[in-house]
Order: sequence, then C-alpha cells, then structure tokens
Amino acid sequence: MARKPRIPMQPADLPQQRLYLVQGMPELPAGWSVKTDTQALDLAPAAMPRSARYLGQVEWSWSPMHMRIDAYYLSMCSHHRHWVLWGKGYDDNWSRWMAPEASMVAPRCGLTPDAAARLLLMAYWAEQRQQEVDRFHWVNEDGELDAGELTEIAKAVWGAKGEGDEDGEGDVEGQ
Repeated sequence: MARKPRIPMQPADLPQQRLYLVQGMPELPAGWSVKTDTQALDLAPAAMPRSARYLGQVEWSWSPMHMRIDAYYLSMCSHHRHWVLWGKGYDDNWSRWMAPEASMVAPRCGLTPDAAARLLLMAYWAEQRQQEVDRFHWVNEDGELDAGELTEIAKAVWGAKGEGDEDGEGDVEGQ
C-alpha cells in the first residue's frame, strides 16, 4: 500500500545523510527507453495504485520562502509490462500533498523493482537537471531506497556535492 510521506519537523527526524555503503548503479538493459509527458500518461494507470512502493522523499530549500519537497513511488502499469515512477509534491501554501503524477514510464526489461526505481529516478532527475533544477539539499525520508542510495543516484546525475562549484551547494555546471 502506498503510504503518505511524513515531513520531518526537527533535524533528529531526518535519516542519516552520510556514511552509506555504495552499491553502484545498475546497468541499462537492452531495449530500455524512458517515456515522459503524454507518452507516460498514455501507458500509466489513471491513478497511482495503492500497491505502489514508496521510494523516499527529498527536499530542495533555496530560501525560507522558496522550497520544494518531492516524494517518489514505483508501480507497474495495469498490464505489468512497464514500470511507472510516480512523483508528488508538497504544497506548503495549503499544507497538503498534491495528487501523484506519472513522471516516467519504462519497459520492464526483466529489472528488479530496486533496479527499476534507481534507473527511473536517475532518468527523472537527469531531465530535471536539463531544466536547470539543482541537486536536492537533503533526504527527508527513507523508503524502499535509503538516503545513501538516493544520494548515489543524485551523484550520478549532478556529480559529487560541492564538485565544480565554489560555494559547495552541489550545482554542477557543464557535466
């Protein structure tokens, strides 16, 4: 059952952000192609299924009045032929989670749920990076992917935190 993410209100509520065993990224299987936007909506179910796996939650905090919180889920399409990455954001103006949206869809290709989650999230964040979104600032909550795995995916997309910039904020240009 897809669970509702919990936003940490104190630093002690955050998962450990450092010192994780690095697993490395899974290899891209033959025939792997990611669909986004209307193509993803055509293949994904109309609504996120209750059986979706909660992957985790990350936060960007640019200033006290400018932030973004995203929670991610993984499910399969209704015919079990494709993996679907769902994302939902937190609306701090109304203090509620927005409806989940299918962000990415890719063929099953014999991938395990863990490998599919990591590859889809990496593809989604790579697309976000092309839209000039910088690396998230911290992991708010673990799910199927722990803070170390989420950080490793971010490292594959944006590079090591502090690499290539002087202020150490992790926004890497030209990679």
